[in-house]
Amino acid sequence: MRLTNWYTHPADNRYHVFEFRNAEMAEEFERDLVAQGIDFEKAPIERDQSGEGVLLQFGIHRAAFKDALRVNHLLHGRHREPFIGHQGLRWAMLLVTAGMIGLALMGWMQS
Repeated sequence: MRLTNWYTHPADNRYHVFEFRNAEMAEEFERDLVAQGIDFEKAPIERDQSGEGVLLQFGIHRAAFKDALRVNHLLHGRHREPFIGHQGLRWAMLLVTAGMIGLALMGWMQS
């Protein structure tokens, strides 16, 4: 099980593979790579038996891996949802955390 959408190519460790199951994100990743001037190879694989659609893979040479990883992180950052979706709950968690830190500092100063 992979926690990231990239891995070292199993047959040639000079390349890293980025996988996308969402066609729109894959197209945007491709546009960002072209805009950054990063060379890549693209290999779409149809997944018709499982019904999951298309798995798009991009092969990037390890010399450009750090730049491609930055593009990948920025892409996922643009498309992610907030960790806590409800704004009121976000502020409540922030205030409770700030209160706990304040109490801890007060206790430390009194001891």
